[in-house]
Amino acid sequence: MKTTAREGQCLVDIALAATGSVEGVWALALRNDVSVTAELRNGMELTWLPDDVEDADVAARYRAEKIEPATDISARQLALLLEVPEADETPTYGGVRADDVAPQVTRADACSDEFTAAFA
Repeated sequence: MKTTAREGQCLVDIALAATGSVEGVWALALRNDVSVTAELRNGMELTWLPDDVEDADVAARYRAEKIEPATDISARQLALLLEVPEADETPTYGGVRADDVAPQVTRADACSDEFTAAFA
């Protein structure tokens, strides 16, 4: 039987879908003369036999639901994800302008000199 590698798939993804278990990666690697950690090209054909199936129920479910896992990430994508931008300089908070606050009436206003003078 044959399967075709898609963008973002590694051999473990294909083993899980084709054989129903990640342990099927060893049979796929040997049968297709590729490394277990090899980067697969989009459209690359891989062969496997029914004897390679580890868990037929899982493999059948992946086929029935058309599940195609793709967990591979290239070195370039990983570098972009892990890149931590460096700050040009440490920010200073002294120059941050605060929002204007509208004047509010509070209880303290009731005890001002004007209030006390009115009832004295």
